[in-house]
Amino acid sequence: MKLSIIFGLLIIFCSKPIFEQEGKLGSVKGTLCYPGHYIPQMNVYIKNAKTGNVYKTLVKENKKTFQFSNIPTGTYVAYAYTVKKTFTDSNGNSSKGSGGYTKMVPCGLSVNCKDHTLIEFKVIAAKTTSNIEICDWYGATVPNE
Repeated sequence: MKLSIIFGLLIIFCSKPIFEQEGKLGSVKGTLCYPGHYIPQMNVYIKNAKTGNVYKTLVKENKKTFQFSNIPTGTYVAYAYTVKKTFTDSNGNSSKGSGGYTKMVPCGLSVNCKDHTLIEFKVIAAKTTSNIEICDWYGATVPNE
C-alpha cells in the first residue's frame, strides 16, 4: 500500500502540466518599428483573445526584434508600451507611447488606411508564428497596460 502511494505521488510530481504533455506550446517572433530615429525601451505584450491571459517581455533600447517562447496555443494580439513617457500632447501632458500590430501595418501605414484594430494571429503547437510587426503608433487601439 505504501509503495502504491509513493509511486502515485512520484507520477503526480514528476509529470508535466497537461498542455506540455500534449505539445500545445508555440513561439512568437516579431519586429518593432517606432516613429523616430531610435527605438525606446519597451514592454511588448501578447494577449490571448479567448482567455485574456497576457504575456510580457522587456525589449531593450534600439532592439528591433522580440520573441516569446512556450506560449500556449490559441489566438492572440500583440502590442507594446514604451517604458518611459515619450509622447507629449498639445497641452504639454506626457504619456507612454503605445503601438500595435494592427490592420494599418499590412495596409502600409498609409494615410489612406483607417483601421487601427489589432490583428489576431494564431500560436500553433511546436511552431513559431513570425512576422508580427508592432508598427502602428498613430492610433492603435490597444489594451491598457
